[in-house]
Amino acid sequence: MSEASTAKMGAIGGRDVLEGAFALLEALAHGNEMGLTRLASAAGLPKATAYRLLNQLVAEGAVQRRGGRYQIGPRVFRLGQTWQPAQLLRSASARPLRQLTAASERGGFSLAVSDRGHTMLIGGIGREIDEIFPLRPGVLLPPGTAAEQVLAFGQPNPTPPDGFSAREWRRHVTTSRDADLAYDTDMSRFRLACVAAPVHGPGGEIVAALAATVAEVRRIPAVAEAVKRAAGSASTNLTKLLRSHRALTL
Repeated sequence: MSEASTAKMGAIGGRDVLEGAFALLEALAHGNEMGLTRLASAAGLPKATAYRLLNQLVAEGAVQRRGGRYQIGPRVFRLGQTWQPAQLLRSASARPLRQLTAASERGGFSLAVSDRGHTMLIGGIGREIDEIFPLRPGVLLPPGTAAEQVLAFGQPNPTPPDGFSAREWRRHVTTSRDADLAYDTDMSRFRLACVAAPVHGPGGEIVAALAATVAEVRRIPAVAEAVKRAAGSASTNLTKLLRSHRALTL
């Protein structure tokens, strides 16, 4: 085998193969179907390498391929549903989210957590919002959302997301923390606005953000206090569930 071939094999072997596969899955985690060229670019991989890894992921059920386009497969979804923190948070938030949905004619409601610098949805009820942006588990939110502001409340020096200076982001987070509510009314990106409130764990730590998303910014004030109350109910439910879970495991 030539030195060039050996180097090429090393570049796609072992840990690098796993990193490449996860980069592809991360790119697909935004919830949209993608073609090979765009997907390879998003994952930072050569097109041939991406194609080879995608074939393996399709064979394992981690990725689905339809007409030359790719999306997250059922196996990844099934494995993700077993993540215990998400299960407990979804259970704690289920009733508050249903009540919000019943009281609102339009809009979507969601639950998000931090994941290695990203803001990831673990639950959502989209209604007409899904037509603009999918509120589905596993979807990564764009930078600077109300949910991301909430999840930064407990950080002494929150890292600014793309598009924000450190000073600007600190100002957003401080203002939102003082109100115990965060807002994102920038309609230029997705024609959507959102408001979010923190869900707390038993020790008072912020573990998730519960948010309402609407297609009309004028509707934000009407749902803001309802979102805060729902997040408070979810926090209370979570504490009860965790205590019950711990009692059962003793």
